Amino acid sequence: MNPLPRNLSVGLAAAALFLAAGASQAAADAGSPAAFAIRLPVALAADAPLQRVALPAEVLVRLQSPGYADLRLFNGAGQPVPMALAGVAAARAPETSVVLRAYPILGPAGTAGSAPLEGLSLRIEERQGQRVVRVNTPGTANAQANQVVRGALLDARSLRQPAARMALDADLPAGQPVTFEVQASKDLKTWRPLAETVLYRADAATAAPAAAGRLGTEQIDLHHAELQGHYLRVTWGDAAVNLRGATLVTSQGAVARERVSARLAVPPLAHPRELVLALPFATPVAALTVTPAGSNVLIPVRVLGREHREQPWSPLASAVVYKMAIGGQEQRSGPIELGGASVREIKIEADAKTPGFAAAPEVALQFEPVQLVFLASGPGPFTLAAGLPSPPAAASAYLPLASLIPGYQPPQENSLPLAQADVARADLPGGLPAGGALVPAAAASDGISTRSAVLWGVLLAGVGALALMAWLLLRQTRRADAPVPAAPADAS
Repeated sequence: MNPLPRNLSVGLAAAALFLAAGASQAAADAGSPAAFAIRLPVALAADAPLQRVALPAEVLVRLQSPGYADLRLFNGAGQPVPMALAGVAAARAPETSVVLRAYPILGPAGTAGSAPLEGLSLRIEERQGQRVVRVNTPGTANAQANQVVRGALLDARSLRQPAARMALDADLPAGQPVTFEVQASKDLKTWRPLAETVLYRADAATAAPAAAGRLGTEQIDLHHAELQGHYLRVTWGDAAVNLRGATLVTSQGAVARERVSARLAVPPLAHPRELVLALPFATPVAALTVTPAGSNVLIPVRVLGREHREQPWSPLASAVVYKMAIGGQEQRSGPIELGGASVREIKIEADAKTPGFAAAPEVALQFEPVQLVFLASGPGPFTLAAGLPSPPAAASAYLPLASLIPGYQPPQENSLPLAQADVARADLPGGLPAGGALVPAAAASDGISTRSAVLWGVLLAGVGALALMAWLLLRQTRRADAPVPAAPADAS
């Protein structure tokens, strides 16, 4: 029997066992808290099966998958708990209610709709301690008879915040839909439309017991209009309406989500107009802040990125970075938006018409806030783990929110109790740096990349294996071709 097939079978079997062992090791790593780069204790909220935890910067700067695939939450038994990935909704600013008194607008009787008020100015008169607003026209300016209420005026000049919505305090005629139009003006002469709504009051004598007393949109959306220094005019045509006033809800609107920030440990500057940084993570970057060293410095820059050294540079953003003293206060440039780019190398290029950077600038990263929604199943304590050298498939760890939260309605996840990841007790080799998350960025070189080194290593190993097989084949062939020595003759 030729031993070559047996050697080849043994080699193939060994390679298959090696690959299977590697796959098993990757699966075991994803299911073992000790295999992750960082582990943080999580303190749960009391008596809540469904909770959420915000991902701190210390976690985001150690993920090796742009889809957060190398992130797990383990219970005390070392088992991953069911979880879903979710963004963080923008918070809403606090709202304030302001009650405005209505001053009736008197106009001539017998006119229909609000059209007679268009293009005409109003004047405010004091009458026995009360304000009355009149339509200022030549034919009616001095007329005292045949005046009816054509609308109402609200004084909103003292408002400091934008108006979100308005509710009218009015008596409506029964069984008649009434259209209210809301307009704004600074001079009581030129008006701009803001909103309108239709309200209806059922006749108490004929309405069914289950019928609603008032129909229509009671809250008039004003779309956060800036009304400081303005008057509001509410008109309703010929309907017999008694408007006593209105309640305005003011708010600054949605507050921008606070991003998660991390400092970048910038290496010494090798070229004044070029800084290339290798990032040790794959988390998408929302923005980058660059603060030049020195004082009274202004530099136009370009930011470029790429996944690895074999790729060409792709432009990400252009901006002007500066640090200067204005009016006795230091002013610094804001963040440079990168749009959630996931790159492993970033190049910051200074404009060729400038001297560039005198020293390495301060660089900070900003990430969009992300939270884990999870089911606190199993015993405690719970551990948040992040960062694997070879992250598993992106879709393997997370459930849809609709599967995790019964009867899910967006954004229901933001009302869940908030668990806390204890960054101060993080299990990290070498400990955590002082002053927040610090990304140990290295200066990217033009040498061979890790990816290329691995590919070359695999290629050389394959060539070596082929060479070994060829040598074994040649050796077996020589043995088969060697002459068989003759048997010695019998002396007898």
